[in-house]
Parts: sequence; structure tokens; C-alpha cells
Amino acid sequence: MRKVKFECNKYKVGLFPVAKYSRILSFLPSATEIIFELGLEDLLKGVTHECTHPKQAMKIPKIIKPTISFNEMNSSQIDKKVREMSIRGEPLFKIDINKIREIKPDLIISQNMCSVCAPFDKEIQATFRILGYHPHNLVLNPTNLFEILQSILVLGKELGRTQEASKITLQLQERINTIKAILQESKNIHLLENRPKVMCLDWLEPFYLAGHWIPDMLDIVGAKGLNGQGGLDSQLINTLKILELNPDKVVIMPCGFDITRSQKEYHQIKDSNWDSLRANKKKEIYIVNPNAYFSKPSPRIVTGIEILSKIVNPEAFEQIKIPKSSFCRV
Repeated sequence: MRKVKFECNKYKVGLFPVAKYSRILSFLPSATEIIFELGLEDLLKGVTHECTHPKQAMKIPKIIKPTISFNEMNSSQIDKKVREMSIRGEPLFKIDINKIREIKPDLIISQNMCSVCAPFDKEIQATFRILGYHPHNLVLNPTNLFEILQSILVLGKELGRTQEASKITLQLQERINTIKAILQESKNIHLLENRPKVMCLDWLEPFYLAGHWIPDMLDIVGAKGLNGQGGLDSQLINTLKILELNPDKVVIMPCGFDITRSQKEYHQIKDSNWDSLRANKKKEIYIVNPNAYFSKPSPRIVTGIEILSKIVNPEAFEQIKIPKSSFCRV
């Protein structure tokens, strides 16, 4: 979710003709999830190491993996290593040449938004060279909530599953509308006038304000979001600026981490100014599962909205159901 370098695509349903594919490579975890939602998982012949949902996706051959083990590093070490590798032009991902040649894909789904979160343009061009031909490359770059929903329709259109994609999108929109309706109820209308100031951080060392679709999510649940405008990249921020904004609540969501690792990263914060933060004094700091519900532009983003609703206004959204252990309070 960080370091956006390319302008996002603007999706319009109907741009792509219905096509028949039998061998799909997904370089994008969110696309892998959508393909499973569409019931077309049999077409997936290769995915990335990050394609872990649903669990069945983990059985599909991995055609790409990172060149270093980020699991052994903390936030600061990862940030430093990625910067060093970028300066030296070293690849972050390694392609399984033999497996790709064996699969002979007729469709590749990719992104060119972030060179850290998923395989990038460089890896796609390398794949073309390995194959010796150019299979169709569908690029999905949703940067806000609307475009996430649109990307489901685009992928459904491309794979000849327009009706199924529309049904999925409508169901997700209904869940979002339920959140909005609760806020508009007369007994909750005061919440719109007294919105808590909420800040979401998607990296901790250094601190980054979560961008892209996170501001949209905060707005839907009735927060006075401190993360800027939706659709923009995440922004570097220091503790003094965080203290100046002085949020009522802080949500910790390091990009790509699960809740256990996010907890570990949080407890490594060594900035003494953090103790004087209003949210810290009021014990209003929360840790969520970013990798499952916030980092990836997949249908599970709507579950992330529901989780945020329980954090921002737990009483108003008491009836909203969320997965167990999907967030914790520090």
C-alpha cells in the first residue's frame, strides 16, 4: 500500500471483451481472491507467495517469491533493505522460470502500483521474455474503495462472469450501506456531529499514514479521518506531526503483516513522544489484521470496514458481525 509511482487505472465496465482462458497466472493476491469468489479457481495455474486466501490458493503452484526473507526482519530493517535494493536496482522477487514455461499462460493478472507489495512491471516483462510470447496482461490498480468494487466487475467481465461479479459487488455494497444506514438512524445521528479523530498507520518505523482506500473506509464508519484524501499513496509522518493531529483513536495496520506480527511491531516502538499521545493515554490504540482485511484491494476490504466500525463506534455498531480475533485493543 506504499510508494505509489503510477497513475491508477480508471475502470469502466465493458472496456474488455469476453474472453476464454484456460491458464491464468495471478501476480496479484486480490485478483486470486476474486477469481475464487467467481468460482473460476480451476483456471488458476500459478500464483504468488502472498496468495494465501482462501486456503485452497496455497495449493496452487507458486511462480514467484521474494529474493530475501522479510519474515526475519522488523519494520525498520525491511524499510532500509527495500531502499537499498531499489537504489542498487536489485530485484525484490524471483520468478520460477521452469514453472512459468510449463504453465504457458494465456492470461496474466498484474499491477503496476507498488513495487514492494506485489510483482511489478519489471517482473511482467521478464515473464514475457521467458515465455517468448505475450499472453494477455490484465492490469488492476484500484486505489480507492470505488475502484476496488469496480475491479471485481472488470475481472468478471474479462472472464465471462459478469452476472456473478455483479452479484458479489451488490452484496458488498449492501454491507457498506448497512453501515451507513446505522449512522443515519436518529439515535446515532449525533455521531455524525461528534466524529472521533482516527488515524491509521500502515508502517511503524518509520511511521506512514495509510492511504489509498483507508480514508474512504474511515469516512464510511463515521470517523473524522486523519489520513488525508482517498486514492492517494501512504504518507511519511513523524511523531511530532502525529502529536499535533492528536487522534482520539489510532489503528495499527502494518502493510502485509498479520495481527500477531503487527502486535510485535507495535511493542518495538521506542519513540518517547508516543506516551504523551491522547489515544495512548485513553487506551484507544488498536491493532488489526492488515494482511487479511486492509492491505489488499480484495472483497475482504468490506470486512475491514466492519472491523473499523466496531473500533470507531462500538455501541452504534454492536449488531455488526466480524470475524473473531480480527482486532485487539492495546
